[in-house]
Amino acid sequence: MDRPTDKQIADVLAGIASVEEAKMVARWFATEAGSAYLASAFDRDAKTIGMGDEELYVPHTIPSEEVWTRIQKQIRRYRLRRILFRAAVVVIPLLLLAGMYKQLDERVCLFGETKYEEVYVPKGERMQIMFQDGSKVYINSDTYLRYPEKFGMKSREVELSGEAYFVVSPNKKRPFIVQLGGLSVQVVGTSFNVQNYPDDDKITVCLDEGKINMHLVSERQIPLQPGQRVVYDKEHDACQVISGDNVRYLSLWKENIIAFKDASLSEVITKLQRWYDVDFDVEKNVSQNLLITLTSDQTILENVLLDLEKITPLKFEYDRKLKRVRVYL
Repeated sequence: MDRPTDKQIADVLAGIASVEEAKMVARWFATEAGSAYLASAFDRDAKTIGMGDEELYVPHTIPSEEVWTRIQKQIRRYRLRRILFRAAVVVIPLLLLAGMYKQLDERVCLFGETKYEEVYVPKGERMQIMFQDGSKVYINSDTYLRYPEKFGMKSREVELSGEAYFVVSPNKKRPFIVQLGGLSVQVVGTSFNVQNYPDDDKITVCLDEGKINMHLVSERQIPLQPGQRVVYDKEHDACQVISGDNVRYLSLWKENIIAFKDASLSEVITKLQRWYDVDFDVEKNVSQNLLITLTSDQTILENVLLDLEKITPLKFEYDRKLKRVRVYL
């Protein structure tokens, strides 16, 4: 950092500087150049008052031994005050810096390895978490999330296996990164949905607001604009960016709304299994490729199944005790 002016240093040592100047000089004292300056100043001041030179401070004849003793005490008191003041000049900036570092370390990881929190949201449940930087995440059923107790100085990284919706606090100097097992999504401040279940053959990322970059294993980057979604084929390492398709329906789950758009019956069943922690038995004469479009704010499984019966030729029979649904024509 730049060296403070001699006047700024003198004002700080005299106790007449502003708070901003004091902070600036204190930070400079903590540098190698600042420490050298203080050491040099101590050496100069140490030579100012030497032992046995008290008479130099008395420009007249000593009238009595009592006065001479009083003068010696005053000189020692003055010398002690100067020593204490010089010590304070060193200690106070260091305490200032220590306090600043402590406060900063409470927010980010400065020293050593940070600890990680691991969250698993089981089937049939959902959860919301707020990180220490103000970012929020809505976690869907059957999802695993790993995140540090304190984010690092240069980035904010989490690991996701499952589905989650992120609302990220802006910070250009510390991008927010969602690790997806080889792939990653990097953002600064934005809202987006990520679907990355291990047993799915695709990873889907939908952007509502802001900008994001999806980083592939091949180091290729896929930028996304609001209203776009990218679908990554895990098997073929291929991406497809879809625009102009209302992607918000894919994140309606965080509002407890079930939404399908041209989804196959197998996709619908997979989602309902996660949402309600039930099993489905589909009879052989039922096509798994039947396409379904449905938006339902029903939170009870029986009501959702009734909605499905209204728009498909299928029948759904739910056994609450066994937690199984029979699907037939």
